[in-house]
Amino acid sequence: MQVRSKTLQLLGRYVDEPGREPLSIDSEIGELGLDSLAMFEVVYELEEHFAVDLDEHELARVKTVRDLVGHVERKASGD
Repeated sequence: MQVRSKTLQLLGRYVDEPGREPLSIDSEIGELGLDSLAMFEVVYELEEHFAVDLDEHELARVKTVRDLVGHVERKASGD
């Protein structure tokens, strides 16, 4: 599964609520309403699925779903 679709799928588990704007690649992470446990679970599942280590300091700079996807893709490619 591609990083983009897997990330959207994982985030969708936590943010699919009636009346909420649809989740997209340009959604702002801070506006999704994720608590710290939900975000931890998303990051953990991404790390496990793509065999990467996502540093919390680097993740602090992630603002959008697109940023998160790009970060995971870079880690998965060895950068």
